[in-house]
Amino acid sequence: MTHRDDVARLEVEFADAMQRMYVVGNGLARLRHELEQQPVVTTTPRTASAAVRSGGPAQGGVAGAAQGGLPHHAAGTGHQGVPVPAVAGAPGRTASSAGSTPSGPVPRPSTQAPPAGPPVVGPPPVPGGPWYRREGAVTRVLAVSGAVVTLSGVAMLLVLAVRHGWFGPGARVSAGALLAGLLGGLGVRGGARDRDRGSPAGSAPVALVATGAAVAYLDVVAVTALYGWLPASVGVVLCLAVSALGSLVARRWGSELLAVLLVGGGGLFAPVVAGRADWVLAAVLAVLAAVGWWAGHGRTTPWLTLVRVVPVTLALLAGAAATAGRPGAAPLVAVGLVVLAATVVTSALSVRRDADDIASSAALAIVATGALAAAAALSSTPRALVHGAVGAVLLLAATALGRAPLGRVAPHLLVTTATAGSVSAVLAVLSGVPDGFVRSGLLVLALAHLAVAGATRSRIALGLGAGVGALGVLAWLPDALAVTTVRLATDHDLASAFVASVLAAAVAVLAWWAACAVRGVAEPVRRLAAVLAWAVGLVATATALVSVGTLAGVRLGAGATGFTAGHAVATVVWMTAAAGLLLHSLEHPSESDLALRSGLLLSAVAVAKLFLFDLAALDGVVRSVAFIATGLLLLATGSRYARAWERARPRTSTGDA
Repeated sequence: MTHRDDVARLEVEFADAMQRMYVVGNGLARLRHELEQQPVVTTTPRTASAAVRSGGPAQGGVAGAAQGGLPHHAAGTGHQGVPVPAVAGAPGRTASSAGSTPSGPVPRPSTQAPPAGPPVVGPPPVPGGPWYRREGAVTRVLAVSGAVVTLSGVAMLLVLAVRHGWFGPGARVSAGALLAGLLGGLGVRGGARDRDRGSPAGSAPVALVATGAAVAYLDVVAVTALYGWLPASVGVVLCLAVSALGSLVARRWGSELLAVLLVGGGGLFAPVVAGRADWVLAAVLAVLAAVGWWAGHGRTTPWLTLVRVVPVTLALLAGAAATAGRPGAAPLVAVGLVVLAATVVTSALSVRRDADDIASSAALAIVATGALAAAAALSSTPRALVHGAVGAVLLLAATALGRAPLGRVAPHLLVTTATAGSVSAVLAVLSGVPDGFVRSGLLVLALAHLAVAGATRSRIALGLGAGVGALGVLAWLPDALAVTTVRLATDHDLASAFVASVLAAAVAVLAWWAACAVRGVAEPVRRLAAVLAWAVGLVATATALVSVGTLAGVRLGAGATGFTAGHAVATVVWMTAAAGLLLHSLEHPSESDLALRSGLLLSAVAVAKLFLFDLAALDGVVRSVAFIATGLLLLATGSRYARAWERARPRTSTGDA
């Protein structure tokens, strides 16, 4: 017998042994199925295993397999038997010769391979159990902890080495580069091995690659910001290259954990290595923010989205506090504006892909806070210009994202972008407008928002206009309080009060119109807008009239007379408006209820002002004229209302009949 015959015989015996092993598996599967069908099981595991070994139930499986098929019970009960793998024949032999034995032909095994999987090592995962029993939980915790600890050690080593002069800068940088290359190489090798086995890269290779890339990034930060060996522009480019390389691995592996560790680790320890908050630190962290978005690989990654924008925002806030009024403020503002623009674009792309990506809107709000804080470090005039430009661009971006051709993105991003633009515009007014005209600037800004809301039927613009208008009205209230006494009026800036009062009245009217024009506004909100518009409009009208009267009186040397005349005219104007509302209620039946109640209320307010304020504040002929004019208006309105009512009754009766 030759060696070839020995090999052929061993192959046949191996195939026969595999066949018997799978037959035994079929028998065990049948027993498991039968035990699950019976509510009470009396056979002990020892008896069942003995039955299998003695050839009881399993013999049927052997007999079925000897006939070239599965056991009869596997087909009869609906139970799927364990498939038998095919065993290749020896080299140089045919399939028929490989499948025969000295005692007869061996049935052809099934070509369906058994389900393959890695062996279970350690305690199996328990669904719903403690977190440390979940699959991969312990490995992930250890990997993340190891990455954080390693990066902490590298950062502390760099800082302590500088403070104590343990070894030269060249040695420090070389050691960091060597450690980064070693960790990255080991991680890439381990991840490739996992992927070759058909499984995703494990937590350990992910942590190694992330740690290596973060160490290399911190090494470049040290060379640029700490030692000053490289120009800032070159250092930023190197940081971009290093972080992009690590993010490329994250994209290929589809690992959000790798990107989070890289971006978060670099962002956490870069300020420690740099040692100061300036525009260079903000720039290198801005690189991480941009690369972190690219590392997401077009997927919704909430944690990565927040982790990549928080470090650069904190750097902008710290840099604004450190460089306020200094030459370094301008480069910091430039970095902040670039980051803000990039965040608007990336957030828009992310939200267009996934409308539920709230993290992208949160990222825009966070970055806008840092950019606006950086602009606050400039002097007044440049600060106002930057805030105004940013506000205009963000509001235009919100308008463009809300309609064609760019399409309508999710409302949460539109609200975030428009709110950031409005806040920036308000800051521009507060920064660049003289103190006496701040309220006028806010009211003009509110008029612009409300005009856009009415023209575009945008509820977002309406809400922002209402908010800015509320700020403007609150800033204008001291003007209204200043015209309550002659002394306060003569000591007040009545010229700016007049301008602000006219603008406040315009805001009230435009807000009412916009609330009626915008679709989807609830009826109670529209009624509230109408009431507030009437209240603000009447008070603003009175303030403007008293301001003009007092100014004219001061010019003529009779300030008190001008003050009283202004109030008298204001009372007459209020009564005229009340009469107009009462008559309007008869001419427009669809709006009669609201107009009638508003007219009656305004009439009561005008009469109350006449007796409670004008009677005490006015004197002489002016008070008499105010009472006579108001009384005549009441009489005329009552007579006109009665005649209009009589004319309306026959039409109503005829219509009802």
